[in-house]
Amino acid sequence: MSGRETTAQAKGRHDRQTVPAIRARGLAKMFQDGAVHALNGIDFDARPGDMTAITGPSGSGKSTLLYALSGLIVPDDGEVSICGTAPRNPRDWARLRSGPIGLIFQEDWLLPNLTAAENIELPMIGVVSSQSARRERIERLLDQVNARGFAHRYPASLSGGERQRIAIARGLANRPEILLADEPTGELDSANSRAIIALLARLREAEGLTVVIVTHDSGIAAQCDRRFEMIDGTGRYDGEGSA
Repeated sequence: MSGRETTAQAKGRHDRQTVPAIRARGLAKMFQDGAVHALNGIDFDARPGDMTAITGPSGSGKSTLLYALSGLIVPDDGEVSICGTAPRNPRDWARLRSGPIGLIFQEDWLLPNLTAAENIELPMIGVVSSQSARRERIERLLDQVNARGFAHRYPASLSGGERQRIAIARGLANRPEILLADEPTGELDSANSRAIIALLARLREAEGLTVVIVTHDSGIAAQCDRRFEMIDGTGRYDGEGSA
């Protein structure tokens, strides 16, 4: 074949650039037998390569939205599509979370009896069959999160900021296209918070990631490309009208 791009290849490249990385329409979720309306018909888009902050007061539905976007919560109504495809069942979502979607939480959730390297390797097992390929990937990730010397250390010997770096590496283990982070700096001091957000921004550029961050920190939100503000289960893009 010649080096010229075919029509099909050009269409695929164009689609990847124009189809939202995440698209949600009409998301609704109630808790406590309908007494709490956590999501009230939310429409949300995350554009490929963007970093989007989901902000709002405590109880506004920020984390519920993020969990619905990752398939960890099943909405009562509405639909989510990931890179143009709508997952239909728990198996579809599990497949996405082992590949295209990476997750980071406020708590690092590292397993205390595993080393940093073993924690990073865990999501790769069953996905990356070659142990040597997994080790190579772990080394690269530790480099990317500035934690090369932590490979054989256990979580108890690491600081909060160091553990969160390992959690980020674990979230990137299977080369996701989308990284969803729920208050990733919520347990950190201001210096470590700035370092973690700067790290996510660098990784976004290096890996071409689409990043969605739930945060109550206006300083973090200001560093993002877009800001989706939530209150009482409803949301809108800051400066862009209703979502």
